[in-house]
Amino acid sequence: MAPFLIGHTGITWGIPGDVETAYRDVAELGYLGFETFTQTILEWNGRPGGYRRLVEQNKIPTSAGYCYKEWTASRKALDEAKAEADGLAALPGATALVVQAGSRSSDTSAPDELAQLADILNELGAHCDDIGLRVGLHPHTDTAVETRSDIDTILSLSDPRLVGLAPDTGQIAKAGCDVLDLLRVHGDRIVHVHLKDWNGEGRTTDGAETDHSGYLNYEAIGDGVLPINSILDVLTDEVGYAGWVNVELDRTTTSPRPAREAAARSRHHLETLLGSSRFRQTAS
Repeated sequence: MAPFLIGHTGITWGIPGDVETAYRDVAELGYLGFETFTQTILEWNGRPGGYRRLVEQNKIPTSAGYCYKEWTASRKALDEAKAEADGLAALPGATALVVQAGSRSSDTSAPDELAQLADILNELGAHCDDIGLRVGLHPHTDTAVETRSDIDTILSLSDPRLVGLAPDTGQIAKAGCDVLDLLRVHGDRIVHVHLKDWNGEGRTTDGAETDHSGYLNYEAIGDGVLPINSILDVLTDEVGYAGWVNVELDRTTTSPRPAREAAARSRHHLETLLGSSRFRQTAS
């Protein structure tokens, strides 16, 4: 199995949560990288030492930044995203801007809406290419890019040289997509990965969703129903992916365990699958 890099996102500590604690916990648990919201990076840059102080203290990179905007609402959203990308690119070891589409206007995203989004992503991708980052489109439930049809369409409309794919295994599965098939078909577009497990629960016929896990029906790695080992095999052995795979788990007010414990639980399962050499040996 190719040596992809295993990191963890900060969302398990909240949005944005206690970023300083999240970064420290992720580093101490032996993960190789961290991910936070791009707005958070700019906010921390207004403090003494800036966000770079967290990077230097924890000795692991912020490999990616998560960027969400209502892209089609105004030019301002794109300009803000470029500024946030600049803040991320200034950090050592940053590789990808993870971009979530805006709100879903209907059950089926209109073709002109996706075409407009593709144009925006192309422009943002060109900016990021100039500063040494890749843009990875992040399909997400209840956004304009959710279903397999949405994903196929937006990738066909956007420039593959400028816009990659940043799949979230849990989000994709909850949206009804075949995760393994999607990774195989669009493997050449993958620039970043969120590895998330899922318990198989989703919306009822009336569109409601009851959270059975305390993590929006997601689970620590190994506690859900997704074939984690097969996902990693496809990414590495079939697709040849060797970038960042960042563990993610969405925190809520009813989450059943502290964030650090949840991240440790995911690490333990991945270490069982992959061996301890895939993590920093300073882990505690």
